[in-house]
Amino acid sequence: MNLTALDIDSFIDGAQTYAYGLTREAAPLEDGGKTKNATFSLTPQSQSELQSISKRTGICKSRLLRILVHDQYYSDDQWLFNQSLK
Repeated sequence: MNLTALDIDSFIDGAQTYAYGLTREAAPLEDGGKTKNATFSLTPQSQSELQSISKRTGICKSRLLRILVHDQYYSDDQWLFNQSLK
């Protein structure tokens, strides 16, 4: 049997994928698997929306946040700035 080490996000992602009855290979982390815990606050609406996206896509919430941050890093900052003014 060939066992490989999994980080916690990959484990959770795989567990959620299994729970939703989906099958797919876990995507590797962009930085080679190294993560650092972060503390931040989300509104109840943001928490609910993030959970809904996670259920629809089968992607764990922490990976979704990494994807969104990465996407915004390469996007237009003006749109993001305008969102902060609302």
